Amino acid sequence: MLIDRAFRTALATRSPTCVILPHDVQSAPAPDPTAHEHGVMVTSPGLRPARVLPREEDLRAAAEVLRAGERVAIMVGQGAYGAAAEIVELADRLGAGVTASLLGKPVLDEGLPFHTGVMGHLGTTASEQLLRNCDTLLLIGTNDPWTEFYPAPGQARAVQIDIDGRQLGVRYPIEVPLLGDAAETVRGLLAEVPPRPDRAWRDQVEAWVRRWHEISTARATAPAEPLNPQFVVHALSDRLPADAQVAVDVGSVVYWYARHLRLPRGVPAHLSSTLASMGCGLPYGIAAKLAAPGRPVITLTGDGAMQMTGLAELVTVAARWRDWADPRFVVCVLNNRDLAEVSWEQREMEGEPRFATSQQLPEVPYAGYAELLGLRGLRVTSPGDLPAAWDTALAADRPVVIDAVVDPAVPLLPPGRPFEKVKGMYAGLAAEGGETARRAEAHLRRERADEGYDDPAG
Repeated sequence: MLIDRAFRTALATRSPTCVILPHDVQSAPAPDPTAHEHGVMVTSPGLRPARVLPREEDLRAAAEVLRAGERVAIMVGQGAYGAAAEIVELADRLGAGVTASLLGKPVLDEGLPFHTGVMGHLGTTASEQLLRNCDTLLLIGTNDPWTEFYPAPGQARAVQIDIDGRQLGVRYPIEVPLLGDAAETVRGLLAEVPPRPDRAWRDQVEAWVRRWHEISTARATAPAEPLNPQFVVHALSDRLPADAQVAVDVGSVVYWYARHLRLPRGVPAHLSSTLASMGCGLPYGIAAKLAAPGRPVITLTGDGAMQMTGLAELVTVAARWRDWADPRFVVCVLNNRDLAEVSWEQREMEGEPRFATSQQLPEVPYAGYAELLGLRGLRVTSPGDLPAAWDTALAADRPVVIDAVVDPAVPLLPPGRPFEKVKGMYAGLAAEGGETARRAEAHLRRERADEGYDDPAG
């Protein structure tokens, strides 16, 4: 009965549910479920989700806002799963640009010419430009907390769709909140929104997207010592199997996943976006493999997370992989011997240098450890060897660990920020000194120049 209630609660609230069974309860006899007496609770398995739709007058009010907008932006989150076709049609009718929250990245095909990619601190320049210049915002199934990257309050009229009323209006001033299922609510809007002939805004959005693709390619292929971490993920995009599943750990790897990995349609990806629970990558990957053992899994992780839980979880992989219909399970470790996200956050937020005592990581032979467990290990230190490493790993007859030795000097640069927002990075690097800091400043200035900024020296 409790297990049934736990499932109902999890489904109804879209949240984790914990059932604790003390030993004496485990060993006690189960009560008669037909007993009609005080204290005996029964269960009725089965749940049929209801259709949840906004009122017609609210749909009409929302459509009026969207029709009136000249520069519409649509932001999709994980609550928009299952509504991709409807969202694309609505975006086409409105001539809108589309961006995604981090958890919403797999919802729509990022190959769409008007999809600007992920928004926020770890997002793209195109998404920053879309949200900075729109006059109307439609939020669909998202509760993304990067509010400083939303339009400025008063800049845009806003409509929000969410199945959970607790999320409506909590991130941005919303003119028309719509409580309902994403797909059916968008279909309701389509009935009220005719095609818009003016495509000037859409043309501008597509130009920003093309420019972002140029920037991301230039950043990924820029020389680094020894490997550019952006290139490691960038090189996976064209090789990702169409039936893959992707798991991503917490850290700098999330930035490169958000910006450089283009997911094929239908490829799910998951990470700990709202909690940032470091060490989640391998457990997520194993869960994905247990759910669909016939599909290949790629896990992207940093060396900090790998040392936290990944090395132990590889033992689980080694014990289970022979039972999988498809043995492909690739773990790519971005090995920079640094808690890089913390280091760059400390520079950006506090203007302070990296504190090596707490952020420097010991060297671990990840590929060698994989070989000890009977898996395959590949250590990559040259960009020329990286494509072959991905090809080998994705064709292997057993799980593979790619130990990619990457440069900690590549910055985690937020898109489109004025100098005042990034000068702390320069201050922190200046206080550090040393070759890595000088290299990091050169990377930072180059990437800022890509976005059109000429930051002052010194």
